[in-house]
Amino acid sequence: MNNKENKKYSFSIPEYSLPRENLSDIERAPGTERQYLGQPDMLLLDDDETLITVYPIGHGAGPIVMRISRNRGQTWEEKKDLPLSWKSSYETPTLYKLDLLNGQTKLIMITGLPDWHGNNQGGWRTSLSHDKGQTWEEYRTFHPTLKTGEQNHSLVAMASLIQLRDAKGRKLDKWMGVYHDIHFVNYRTYLTFDSEGNEQWSTPEPYLVHYRNLEQEYQICEVGLFRSPDGKRIVGLARTQSHRHGSVMFYSDDEGDTWTKPKEVSAALLGERHKIIYDPSSQRLLITFREMILDVNCSGEVENDDWVAGDWIAWIGTYDDLMNGHEGQYRIRIAEDWTNSPKSGDTGYAGLTVTSDGLFLLNSYGHWDREFSANWSGAVTQDLSYIKLASFKLEQVDRALGFVRK
Repeated sequence: MNNKENKKYSFSIPEYSLPRENLSDIERAPGTERQYLGQPDMLLLDDDETLITVYPIGHGAGPIVMRISRNRGQTWEEKKDLPLSWKSSYETPTLYKLDLLNGQTKLIMITGLPDWHGNNQGGWRTSLSHDKGQTWEEYRTFHPTLKTGEQNHSLVAMASLIQLRDAKGRKLDKWMGVYHDIHFVNYRTYLTFDSEGNEQWSTPEPYLVHYRNLEQEYQICEVGLFRSPDGKRIVGLARTQSHRHGSVMFYSDDEGDTWTKPKEVSAALLGERHKIIYDPSSQRLLITFREMILDVNCSGEVENDDWVAGDWIAWIGTYDDLMNGHEGQYRIRIAEDWTNSPKSGDTGYAGLTVTSDGLFLLNSYGHWDREFSANWSGAVTQDLSYIKLASFKLEQVDRALGFVRK
C-alpha cells in the first residue's frame, strides 16, 4: 500500500521494493502450535556475526522462542535450554546489549505486564545473560505498583533502552528505559547495577507531563529513542494510536530530564513501532516501522476510522531531514503483509541491527503468505504469521534508484 494519493498525509519520495533474494525465513510453521509467531526483537554481538532474536508464540503474548545465528543470519538454531519462566510472556519482548564501562557485556530481555491475557500482575519482567547469551536468568519482576499505589501495567517495556552520558559526554553505567500504559502515559525508568552487579530500576515517572493533553489526544506510545550524530541530543520518534494524527518527534538536550513539545513528522514516517539506527558508512538514518495510512478516502481530512495499516517499511534520510520535517531520501518496502483484515497490516515490529561494514540485518513478523491468509477463515491472531530476515546494504538501493553517493 502507499499513501501518495491523499492530500494532507502525502509524500513524494521514491520507494524501493526489496527483492526476494534479500529476504529469508527464520521460522515458518504452518499447521503447528507455532502457526502464529509474533513480534520479534534482535541484537548483534560484537563479533559482527552472531545474531540473537526472541519472539513470542502468539500475538504479543505466549512462550518466548530464542534463535541464534553465528553467520549473519544465513542459518539459525533454536536455543532450547531457556529459563522455565520464559514459558509465559504477556507482551512484546525487547532485547538489548549493555556495554559496561569495566568492559563487561550484559544482555537483557524485557517483557511487560499489561492488564490483558489474564494477567493481574503489574511492573515488567527482565532476564539477564552475563555470557553473551549462553545462559539466561529466570525472570525478575520490577515495580509492580507506581508510587501512587496503582498497579503499574506496562506496555512494550522497554520500547527503548538508551545509555546515558555525563555533562562531558562520557558514557555512564546508566540506561533510560521507556514504556507506556493503557492510558497513554509514557514513563521513564533508569537502569543501573550495584557493586555486586545486581540490576536496579528506579521508580517509574511520567516524562511528558508538560504535554499531557497532547500526549492523551494523540495517544503517544512506543517511543523509539536515538542520539543525534554528535551524541548531545536524545530524540524520540513515536506512534500515535489516535489514528487521527501523524507520527510525532520530540527531543531532549539534557539526557532525558526535559523534552520539547511533540510535533508531527513527515507522512513518509507515518507508522508504528519506529526503531532507528545509523548507517556506518554514510551516517544516514534507517528507521523501520509498520506503515500506517490516514485519510484513506482522500477527502483531505482524517475522519473517524479513516485509517489502515500497511506493510513493513524502512525510511532512509538524514538526521537533518527528520529534525526539519523533510520527507527524507527514499523508503524501502521490505515485505508486503497480507493480513486478512479490513485494517490490514499485522507486521512491522522489528529487530534492527547493522554490521560494521554496513550490512543491515532486520527481522519482523507478518502474514507473508498471500494465498494462505486469503483462505484463512479464523482469527487474524491464529493465521499464519512467521518471522523473516531482511539483509541488504544501502548502496544496493542507492544504485537501483539512481542515487550517487556524495
